[in-house]
Amino acid sequence: MGPKDIANLLLDIGCLELSPSKPFSYASGLKGPIYCDNRKLLSHTKERTLIVDAFIKKLSESGWAYDKVAGLATAGIPYAAFVADRNNEPMVYVRSKPKAHGKRQQVEGDFSPGESVVLFEDLINQGASLNEALLGVKDSGLIVSGCLAIVHYQTPKAEEVFKTWGLNFLYLTDFDAICSAALEKGLITEQELSLLETWKEDPKAWSEKYGN
Repeated sequence: MGPKDIANLLLDIGCLELSPSKPFSYASGLKGPIYCDNRKLLSHTKERTLIVDAFIKKLSESGWAYDKVAGLATAGIPYAAFVADRNNEPMVYVRSKPKAHGKRQQVEGDFSPGESVVLFEDLINQGASLNEALLGVKDSGLIVSGCLAIVHYQTPKAEEVFKTWGLNFLYLTDFDAICSAALEKGLITEQELSLLETWKEDPKAWSEKYGN
C-alpha cells in the first residue's frame, strides 16, 4: 500500500479529520486544520492488519539492524507490540517522561545499554514528543537505528528534529498524500487545500492568523 492508500484508509474510518474553517485545538496550545486519532485503528481489525503489514514491509526494506522494537507512549506502543509479536522479536516501550518513582526510568522492559532499537510512533506532528523520547532512549544507553510512524505531517519543526538527531525515519503516509486523498474524496475544497498547505509551512503563524 502506498501513502495515498494509507491516507484513504485512515480517512474512511475517521482516524483523520480535516477542518480548515473550524480548527482543532492541540495539546501544544496551537490550533490547526487537521486532527489525527490513530487509536481508532485498534477497533478496526482489517485496517489494523493492513497497517501492521505495511509497517513490517517498511521495516524489512529499511535494512536497519536492531536488537529490539520500541513503542513510544502511548499510541505507538500497540503497533510496536503487533510488529514484535508478528516478527517474534523482543520489545520495550518508552514513557513520555521518566517514571516519578522506583528506578525512575523512561524506557520500560528488559534491555542492556548499547543495544539498538527501532522506534514506533503513530503520528509525527511538530516532533516535540519524539525529541523527548529520543532523549530518554539516549539516557537509557540505547542506540536508535530508526523510527517508523503511521502519519508524518511534514512540518519544518519535525524535519529539524530528524536533522538534529541524524535520525533514519520512515512513514506510511504524509500530509501531502492526506490532502490529495481528501480533495479527491470531496472532503475539502481547493481553497481549503490552500489553507492546509499554508499550515504545514508554519503551524504557529497559521494558528495565530486563523485559530480564532
